[in-house]
Amino acid sequence: MNSSLWRKKVGITYVNSRFFLDFEAYWEYLNVQRILKRFSMRSVFSYTILTLFLAMILFTGCKDETKNAVTADRLLICSGLPPIAYLASAVGGDRVNSRTMLPEGRSPHDYSPGPEEIRSALAAKLFFTTGMTYENKISRMLNSDRTGVVDVGKGVERILFSGEEGHHDHDAGHKHDDHDHEAGSPDPHIWLSADNAVIIAKNIADALTQADPAGASVYTANFEAIKARLQESGNYAKTELAPYANRAFFVYHPAFGYFAKMTNLVQISIELEGRETTAARLAEIIKHAREEKVKVVFVQPRFNPTGAKALENAIGGKVAGLDALASDIPANFRAMTDALKAGFAEEKTRAEVK
Repeated sequence: MNSSLWRKKVGITYVNSRFFLDFEAYWEYLNVQRILKRFSMRSVFSYTILTLFLAMILFTGCKDETKNAVTADRLLICSGLPPIAYLASAVGGDRVNSRTMLPEGRSPHDYSPGPEEIRSALAAKLFFTTGMTYENKISRMLNSDRTGVVDVGKGVERILFSGEEGHHDHDAGHKHDDHDHEAGSPDPHIWLSADNAVIIAKNIADALTQADPAGASVYTANFEAIKARLQESGNYAKTELAPYANRAFFVYHPAFGYFAKMTNLVQISIELEGRETTAARLAEIIKHAREEKVKVVFVQPRFNPTGAKALENAIGGKVAGLDALASDIPANFRAMTDALKAGFAEEKTRAEVK
C-alpha cells in the first residue's frame, strides 16, 4: 500500500518504527469492520457513527496492542455470555482478565457488539462459546492463530425443546433468519444446571491449562472451589423445591428447561418458537393456567412483558422475575429457587382464600 493511500485510509502519518504498529491497527480495523457487518445496524447513520468511533479507539489505542492478549501477566479471555465469563473468572482467578461480549442486563436480541467488545475478542487469547448463533457470528471471524475458540459446552447432554416450550436461541433475534427456533432443537441455556455448569467449568479449566501451563495448579484449585459452590447451590435448589415436584411454572421465554429438569419441575412458555404471543396462543395458555391454578407468571428482565402482563390480568395473578443470564450462577440458582418457592406459596395462599 503506498503512503498516500495509507494516510487516506488510516488518517494518521507514520514514521519508521511506527509503520508496523499502525499496519497492525489498520488490519485489526478491517477485521472489526467485517464482524460489525455480521450484525444488523438500525440505520446507515448509526453504522457511520459507530465506524468513526471504532476507528478512534483502535488507532488511539494501538500503542497498547502488545498488552491486549496478556495484560499485566493476565490472559485476556472473552466469552459470549455473562454466566460463562463468570465461570472463566472463577476458574482463572488473578491469572486471567475475563470479559463478556454481552454486557450484563442487555438482551442479545437487540444488542450488537460494540467496538470495545469486538476489539477485545480480536485480541483475546481464548474465546469461550456455548455455540449460539450470536457467538458463532463472532467466532467465525476470529483469527485461529491468535485466538483459540473453545466450545465450553462439550460433553453437556443437551435437552430438546418440546412444542409446548417452543425454542428461542438467544442469538437468533426476532427475524428468525437462522431457523433455530423449532421444537425438537437443543435448548442452548446449558449453564442453568449445576451438573452442566461443572462440565463447563472443567472445560474452561482444561483450556486455560493448555494455554497457560504454568497456571495449571491454580486452575485446578479454582475449578474445585467453583465446583463445590455449584454443587452446593444445585443441592439447595433440589432440596427446597422437592415439595413441589412436577409442579408447572409459567415463563415468558423458555430459558429454564435445564433448571426445571434439575429440580423436577415443568416449564411452560408463553412464547412459542421464539415468536411474539398470538391471541390464540394466549387463550390456550390462559386455559392451561386456570386448570393448573397458576397465579404467578415469571418473566426475564430483558424481554417484552406484554404477554406475561396479559396473562397476569386474565388469571388474576402477578408477574415475577427470573433471570437466565445473571452472571453469578450459584447465586442465581438460589435466587431462582427462592422466587419459585415464593410463587408456589402465593398460589397456595390465593387458592385457600378462594
